[in-house]
Amino acid sequence: MARAASRRTRRPGRRRALIAALAAAVAGLGVWTIRNARQPGTWQHVLATREGMIGDITSSRTIIRADSMFVALPHRRALGRFVEVRYRDRAIVVPVLDVGPWNIDDAYWEHDDRPASERGRGYYRTPVNKAGIDLSDAVFAALGLPDNDVVDWRFVHRGYVALPRL
Repeated sequence: MARAASRRTRRPGRRRALIAALAAAVAGLGVWTIRNARQPGTWQHVLATREGMIGDITSSRTIIRADSMFVALPHRRALGRFVEVRYRDRAIVVPVLDVGPWNIDDAYWEHDDRPASERGRGYYRTPVNKAGIDLSDAVFAALGLPDNDVVDWRFVHRGYVALPRL
């Protein structure tokens, strides 16, 4: 009988230690997940085109104005996320508010792949260029692009500040 009582007193201590270890593991995993989610994504090096279409409505139901700052990527999963776009010595952080160019089902960045438009594949029609990102007129001007050109872009978290290249 005394032996059974001594076991009962040991188990609550073990349970508390096990619960504390599990809580620490869950907290550590949560911190790591949040930190990892705030890390910028990998850089994509693709052709950028000017979206234009002033007065039209984007996939996120935003009316495009001349001063609208956004980009379009070819999959709905990108909508609402933020990207850093770099062209030469300029950089800007803007939201993804539209789907395009050329495709609506090409999440090339998720598989470290190239845009389907580079292979001549478009969802509705054959692409006339190899663009992997569309820039609004205001973003196009802010980056100083004289014409369609290659840019670097990556996903970033809300509130991310683009730093100049050194």
